[in-house]
Amino acid sequence: MIAQPSSSSRLANFVAIGPGLLFVLCLFAVPLGVLALRSVTDPHLGFANYDTLITSPTYLRVAWRTIWISVAAATICAIAGTPVAYSLAHSDRRALNKLMLAVLVLSFLTSSLIRTFSWMVIFGAQGPLSRLLDVVGWGPSSLLGSSTAVIVGMVHFLLPVFILTAFSGLRKVPYHLVAAAEGLGASRVFALATVYLPLAMPSIVNAGCVVFIIGVGFFITPALLGGPRQTMLAQLIARSVTQFGDFGFAAAGGVILLAITLGCLWIVRILARGGAPK
Repeated sequence: MIAQPSSSSRLANFVAIGPGLLFVLCLFAVPLGVLALRSVTDPHLGFANYDTLITSPTYLRVAWRTIWISVAAATICAIAGTPVAYSLAHSDRRALNKLMLAVLVLSFLTSSLIRTFSWMVIFGAQGPLSRLLDVVGWGPSSLLGSSTAVIVGMVHFLLPVFILTAFSGLRKVPYHLVAAAEGLGASRVFALATVYLPLAMPSIVNAGCVVFIIGVGFFITPALLGGPRQTMLAQLIARSVTQFGDFGFAAAGGVILLAITLGCLWIVRILARGGAPK
């Protein structure tokens, strides 16, 4: 016979989770509810704000640019960061691992504004990259205002996030299975591709999702490296408030940004499972 929890234990559990539940309710659920309500009531009751966002070619281009730049940054982070996370998770060189983790954490803690200004200097018309292109005969060129500059700046910020997130999952993958596959005659590359990678894929996908979520909300990097030609949704939302005072339109943009994030995450989860949603 299974003992039923007493009222005192249920009260203790409620007291334990109560502060966290209240925190989530006050700082996430309530603001999102207010945002959704404001999007359909300001300036008038209805879905005019959403209609403008969904039907305008300009705003659709901004939404598409936000998605593909974030996906590109997440993909580059996955390609460049997975080998590093793998090395950190399974290398026996503890001193080197600690040094690499310290560098990653220090890089992550560095202000994104400082890093973005650094890339502005590098990509500027008088920067070292432009001078190098001039020396090799390609002529001086500035990458500022291009999607390439935005993606590079985002990857610089997001790569440590991906590595640290993937590392926490990859270290739990049973690496002895790779050694067992090699013992049965498989090459290292074949063992990693057929044994390790399928087990590591959930951690890689989760890290990519975290990077994508952060990327779609980027503001400083696209604003400074991309400028008006590479406007993303976060910039559009901020401009609606600061320049036009259109809080209803900004709220609708925030809801659509959230919907894009959740929709892309849903698709990624389905692809990661290799089949239809269950």
